[in-house]
Amino acid sequence: MSQLSTDETLRIVRHFLLSSPPGQFEDVLFDIRDLVSNDQLLNTGAFDIFRTYNVEQLIPVEVPEKSYKVILSKYNEISPDTYLDPVSDQVLTVDHVKGVVTQASPANSDVDNSLKQKKDKLVKAIQKYVEDHYLSGISSVFPSQRQDQKGELIICITASKFNEKNYWSGRWRSVYRVSFVEDKVKLSGSMKVNCHYYENGNVQLNTSKEHGETVDGGDSFADNIVKMLIKAEGNFQTQIDSSCANLNETFKSLRRPLPMTKTLFDFASTQHKLAREFGGN
Repeated sequence: MSQLSTDETLRIVRHFLLSSPPGQFEDVLFDIRDLVSNDQLLNTGAFDIFRTYNVEQLIPVEVPEKSYKVILSKYNEISPDTYLDPVSDQVLTVDHVKGVVTQASPANSDVDNSLKQKKDKLVKAIQKYVEDHYLSGISSVFPSQRQDQKGELIICITASKFNEKNYWSGRWRSVYRVSFVEDKVKLSGSMKVNCHYYENGNVQLNTSKEHGETVDGGDSFADNIVKMLIKAEGNFQTQIDSSCANLNETFKSLRRPLPMTKTLFDFASTQHKLAREFGGN
């Protein structure tokens, strides 16, 4: 590391940290500190790296004096350290390194009343869906911050499971853009899964799938969206399960099976007929 420039070192550090498996960001950081042996250098890029990781991985934070969490994402980011809480209509100041909210203040929301009503209705429907279908899922629904997407909503769902005792961890992330066109609702987004198994090795599964669909609008638009999510995300999970099962059978077929006698074959023996033929005996 001493032969690398400061910029090159930070680029490598950034790559490893942003590639950290679910739940192991701090472990990777601990190892990197030992390798680099330069805390001052790491502190130089710490904020940007932590912020990028939190936003890309949809890391949730607890809201002060509230019983829920808000997902950090590019969709509710006001500035690099402030994020919109659409439930309480507050601006949260976030310490990305510690992963906590340090301040909450009223937001100057310019969301029109019609969109706000749709958002509130969708929030309840998505929360119920996540409670019913995820063991530890968290969801947030944001009004789009982009000028070219005004009047649209963004659904973010994340769920993580860490099991250090059995050497595995995983995270689910899904993001959907919701646009309202007359009496229809158009959804487009993607689902991402990252699993890590590291007992006596290092195996990762990184997969994603995009999905787009149009459902009926009206008063039941939120329920229609949930029905779509149940089908789309359920199919994606089934495909992953099927692929993993097929992969397991593939690996099994590559292993050399034991003879019918279930006795190990002595490949070094010169008593076998084939060995005698090649040996000229």
